[in-house]
Order: sequence, then C-alpha cells, then structure tokens
Amino acid sequence: MTAATSPLRRGAALSGLCLLLWVANAAALPARAFERAEIFATCSGRLAALATRQRALNEAGADGNAQLARAFESLVEATMPDAVDDGVPPGHDRVWRGRGWGEVAGLLADVDYSFDASRAERALIAVEARIAACRGVLLPVR
Repeated sequence: MTAATSPLRRGAALSGLCLLLWVANAAALPARAFERAEIFATCSGRLAALATRQRALNEAGADGNAQLARAFESLVEATMPDAVDDGVPPGHDRVWRGRGWGEVAGLLADVDYSFDASRAERALIAVEARIAACRGVLLPVR
C-alpha cells in the first residue's frame, strides 16, 4: 500500500471533500450547530439503513449510499462539540441517527411487505424524498 492509497490519506481526502461540499451548501443549512448535527445524524441513519437493505438484496448503489452515510457521520463528529455547547446532551447524535434509520427501515418494510399497493407506493415515494433531501445537503442538485 502506498501513501497515496492509505486509509488515512483516503479519509483525509474524504473529509476535505465533505468540508468543501458543506461550505458550498452552507447557505441551505441551519445556522445553529445542534440543528446541523441533527440533520447530519438523521441523514447518516437514513442512508445507512438504505445501504443495508441494498446490500441484503444485492442492489446497486449500496456502496455509494454507505459512503454518503460515512460522509454525514464525519460531519456529525465535526458539529457535535458545538451542538453540545448549545445544550445537546453528549451522545444525542445516536438518537437522531436511530430515528433516521428507523424511519427509512419502516418505510422500506412497507415497500417490501405491505399488502396494500398504494401504501407501498406512498412509502417508496417517502423514502425517495427523504434520501433526496439528504443527498441535496451534500451533493448539488442536477
């Protein structure tokens, strides 16, 4: 393994990329640190839940969604100290992440197992909207 491909170097590059993307989209993010931390943690959970399902079903996109979840996780780690200074209990990001995971996992369960086709369709639309909202935080809208 060369220095250019080391995990540390890749992690630093990803963190730098996340920072650039965050700065580019900063106008769309809330001003308060705890609100940003909540968005980042919720999106981390949402994308991790989607990636887990995609891996289980051998669907395309799992690696990309897992990578986005990790990018959000880096942003959570960067913003939580300020969120704690704003009065958020340490470790509360786990609650937000769990809510994001649970909401997407529940919707995906409706997509996969509901006997009501319209309910499954509404759930799919809701998942797509939530994932698109998270992607819009880090990735430019095309």
